[in-house]
Amino acid sequence: MEVQPASHAAAPGPPPADPSGPYVLRDLIRDVPLGTQDDGTVAHITCVDAWNGNLYIGTSAGEVLHYVSIPGENDDGDDDEDQPGYIFATKLEPPYTTQQEGADRGVKQLLVLPDAGKACVLCNGTVTFYTLPELSPAFEGKIKQPGCLWVGGVDHNEAAREGSGAQVKGTVVVICLKQRLRLIRIGEEARKIRDIELGGVSAVQRRDDLACVADGQGYSLLDVVNQRKIELFPISSSAQPEPTEPQPQQINPPRSRDESARRSSSAATSPQRQSRAHERNFSAGAEHLRPDSSSPWPARSSSRQEGPTATAAPSSPTPGSREGSPMKNPSADNSARTSGEAPREPAKPLPPNIVSPTPNEFLLTTGTKLTEPGVGMFVNLEGDVVRGTIEFSTYPESLVLDGSSQDDPSSGSSDDGEGYVLALVNQETNGKNAKVIEAQRWDVDPSEVHASRSWLTINPTSQDAADSSGVGLRLPTSISQLAANEIKHSLRLRRLKLDNQRTQPDDSESRRNGEEDRFASRFAQVHASVLLYHGNRISWVVRNALILQLDHQLNQAVKRGATASSSTNLTIDVHIAQRVANSIRGQEPKTELDFLTLTYIRQKASLLLFGNLVLQTMQGFISYEHDKRRAEDALIAGEVDPRTILSLVPKLAGEVDEGTHGIWVPQGLTDTVTLLRQAIQAGGPSSSSGDNTDWEDPKGAYGDNLLQLVKRYLISWRKKKGFGSVADETQVFRSVDAALLHVLLMLDTQPTSSRGPAVQGTLRAELNDVVDKGVECFDRAKELCEEYHRLYVLSRLYQSRKMVGDVLATWRRIIEGEEDRGGELVDGEQDVRRYLTKLRDQKLVQDYGAWLATRNPRLGVQVFADENARVKFQPQDAVAILKEKAPGAVKEYLEHLVFGKNHSVYVKDLIAFYLDAVLSQLRDSQEARDMLIQSYETYRALRPPKPTYRQFITDNAPTAEPAREWWNNRLRLLQLIGGSGAVTSEEEEQYSRQLAERLREYSAELVPEMILLNGREGQHDEALKLLVHGLGDYDTAIRYCLLGGSASLFHPSDGGGSGGGSSQGDQQQQPQIPPSSPPGKVALQTSLFRALLRESLHIADLSERLDRTAELLERFAAWFDVAEVLSLIPDGWSVDLVSGFLVHALRRLVRERQESVVVKGLAGAQNLRWAGVWGEKMNGVRGTVVREGDERGDAGDGVVGTG
Repeated sequence: MEVQPASHAAAPGPPPADPSGPYVLRDLIRDVPLGTQDDGTVAHITCVDAWNGNLYIGTSAGEVLHYVSIPGENDDGDDDEDQPGYIFATKLEPPYTTQQEGADRGVKQLLVLPDAGKACVLCNGTVTFYTLPELSPAFEGKIKQPGCLWVGGVDHNEAAREGSGAQVKGTVVVICLKQRLRLIRIGEEARKIRDIELGGVSAVQRRDDLACVADGQGYSLLDVVNQRKIELFPISSSAQPEPTEPQPQQINPPRSRDESARRSSSAATSPQRQSRAHERNFSAGAEHLRPDSSSPWPARSSSRQEGPTATAAPSSPTPGSREGSPMKNPSADNSARTSGEAPREPAKPLPPNIVSPTPNEFLLTTGTKLTEPGVGMFVNLEGDVVRGTIEFSTYPESLVLDGSSQDDPSSGSSDDGEGYVLALVNQETNGKNAKVIEAQRWDVDPSEVHASRSWLTINPTSQDAADSSGVGLRLPTSISQLAANEIKHSLRLRRLKLDNQRTQPDDSESRRNGEEDRFASRFAQVHASVLLYHGNRISWVVRNALILQLDHQLNQAVKRGATASSSTNLTIDVHIAQRVANSIRGQEPKTELDFLTLTYIRQKASLLLFGNLVLQTMQGFISYEHDKRRAEDALIAGEVDPRTILSLVPKLAGEVDEGTHGIWVPQGLTDTVTLLRQAIQAGGPSSSSGDNTDWEDPKGAYGDNLLQLVKRYLISWRKKKGFGSVADETQVFRSVDAALLHVLLMLDTQPTSSRGPAVQGTLRAELNDVVDKGVECFDRAKELCEEYHRLYVLSRLYQSRKMVGDVLATWRRIIEGEEDRGGELVDGEQDVRRYLTKLRDQKLVQDYGAWLATRNPRLGVQVFADENARVKFQPQDAVAILKEKAPGAVKEYLEHLVFGKNHSVYVKDLIAFYLDAVLSQLRDSQEARDMLIQSYETYRALRPPKPTYRQFITDNAPTAEPAREWWNNRLRLLQLIGGSGAVTSEEEEQYSRQLAERLREYSAELVPEMILLNGREGQHDEALKLLVHGLGDYDTAIRYCLLGGSASLFHPSDGGGSGGGSSQGDQQQQPQIPPSSPPGKVALQTSLFRALLRESLHIADLSERLDRTAELLERFAAWFDVAEVLSLIPDGWSVDLVSGFLVHALRRLVRERQESVVVKGLAGAQNLRWAGVWGEKMNGVRGTVVREGDERGDAGDGVVGTG
């Protein structure tokens, strides 16, 4: 062995760009120092194996190169983990007997046996043994086996038992000699187990005692213990045998099959074994492999179903058909051709491929040519074809399995659970033939195999790509762990910089970065279980993590501008992003990495789909509905931090609350957001290249593409409040609420928004709902409401925090005229009144009640008078408050107390208000005085029947202000003065004199008031005089007499006419003296009627005088004395005028006379009855004698006897 200097150590380079396929190449060794062959050509790699940090490379120059791994170094200051490097250790030149040519030249195989601590090297047909790991000669170099074609056949089941900890003594390997198979056990020593007389075998895969072997022609199943064989199908299924290269130095070539038994099969269909009646079962010497067995292999029924498209299976040769010579070189046939025909080059034989995906199956390949498609077939341990077939684009030159192997105890991740078959095939690209690795699933339904197929291009080398030498796939003895820094770069969290300033992270941020790197490093490990050698390079064929596959596809969706680093003219291929999002829809994670992967991809896809909408909006395009719907669905499913989305939307980016620690998202998302923000800023209105300066108008694409979508997205996020899974919950929902409120305010400013209360299902209703439920960004919400002049929304915001004082203050601003663009507070004063009745804060109710009473007295006093309010005021307190803060509302409140609550104590105050109002109007307005005088004249001119004066002035009240107001005040004044009754005390008398003094100036204009005051003071004659002559209201005069001089003449409830002028029926009725009327009241009424009669006799109009006097005497004859009336009536009046009175008077006299007779009779009868009672009483009484002068008090002593 030769030790190379350290300067020849190989170092791994940076990994290539990750493709979107399931596999990727990672360089292991570059520039392997290959020697030269005997003919002077550069040698090539023939085999490779890796075990426990050691790398063994075999070359066609007969050399074995040994490399040892060293830990990777990190010199760039980053936290990325470098791949382990490999340093050259030794070079070994195994001994051999005869130099071989072709495929057997040089080191053909390296078989590492970790359990035995040995390695088998097949070099130029000679097998030698070495110890691990330094490859020192084993068994003292005494054991070597020449004439060997292949070595291997390690039991896969035994390897699985070794992995599970089972104790195994040595490892059994199969050495394929030219004439036989030799099984030996390699341990502390090499021991031969048995020979099997079966030559020409070039590939063996073994499961316990059953092996699948391949010779130069076909595949067979071989029982290595019972030495029985069953032929399966040929390697090449071509109709005519291709000429093959001669096998150099092949002493005893394997006997060929009967070519006439072969049938051709297409590349897409699998060759079929013939029925069991023609089953091939023979030994190499045309005898049973077991001498003690008298029968061939027991017949087994096939599980394969024959179909109309199945090709005919090759015929079974006779047991002796294997005897014969190898195929001769077709050059002899070519010599018989015409001279003008070029000789055909000999075709390379199809190499056999045998792998065992499960303990019960072998996967074999068959085909026609290396350049034509090949077929993989699954065969179980009984030789039956199972599963479906696998199609390869060309016949595989190498075939390995990766993942989902039941005998691989290291397969633990979800990716390793997927079984792939990797084949080295030829692929024509741009007219050139190149080697590629074709990967497809073998453990899925046959219909899904085609969808899983992918190709991995091998990096070109200096050698001819069409040359199969120096290129191959191998499974290493031990699986290696490689650092996938790309996964860490995508998943590790980094702070999102929204200020576009590249500043160095502070200490806390650096510590957080380190923690995130360590966390993401847990997932940045991949299993390397397939080796590829090509040219002078060795690479790992590693499973490309799902996150890297999909991330690469998403990166392809981003189309940059003129340069790769340019942010201008950035476009996004929506179809690619949507395809990636759809590919993981409904997929459930099985591991933590799966969860992080699916979450990351969903979030990045949603960012790209939403970013596309932003870029289209900047150009003024209205996006398709399906694009907006897909972007919205992706955003909701991705659950990305909404602050990253908001940072992409102009006008909403300012609502993002980073907090003290910032926004931390995966670095892959950080890079995407940064790129999109740069593109938006480069093409926005603030940039020099921005053409669409008004693209942020909510009425255009900005509102249609973005605002509506963002609104629904943020509403969905608000539903997550209280979820413990939301990181940075305070800052997130503060940003969400601020942005949502901002969006709704922008949308609600459009002309389609009408003023007035919100209607269910409208934007305004959504805005109110958001505010009513409370927002986290209270201060920002206030600023937004003020900025957009939405004061009513601001008041609802205050109400959500129970800030009732601010609610009232905001409503006050609206009512007093400050702009509120929403216009929702339609009847603001009424809303304030209702709101105040629900409050418990007495000071607020008092202040805003007084303010409301100042603006609207009638409404404001309801705050102080509402008995159902939570804050109640005593009348005296309310009056005091109103007098101080709202003097104009005192009258309204007093009216409520007097007329509504019948509080007479406030009557004088209310009379004073009314009197001031009426006198002030009369003093200042001649029109008012004329109006009163005219009302009297008009009323007097009316002919009976006519209403009372009170009813007249009520029906004819003016409707225009201010006359209407003071006219109503006068009606209330009449009601109050007339309803207080007669003077009963000195204080009342003094008050009446004061009223009369104030009214005397306008006594001609205020006749009803003077009537009431005269009645209060007992001046009934004067009152009746004014009623008869001043007003001409005869019905009220009669009523005055009936009420005994009461001043309650002008009450609204008694406003209707009650006198004789009302109806003729009433004139025929005679009022009777109330039986309960006291004598004093009757006398007063009689006196008043006499006075009324005197005034009636002085009416100026003769006809009126006659009518009114006759009516009065006829209706109220009972109140008059006949003699007195006759003395008052002028002698010139006709008897007919007073006939009614006289009839009633005479009837009354007759009635009185008859009543007196009856009374006398009743009194005499009563006298007789009582006289009888007295007589009866006297009869029972004894007589007594009383002596004069007797001073004793005992009356009994004076009794002398009884009669």
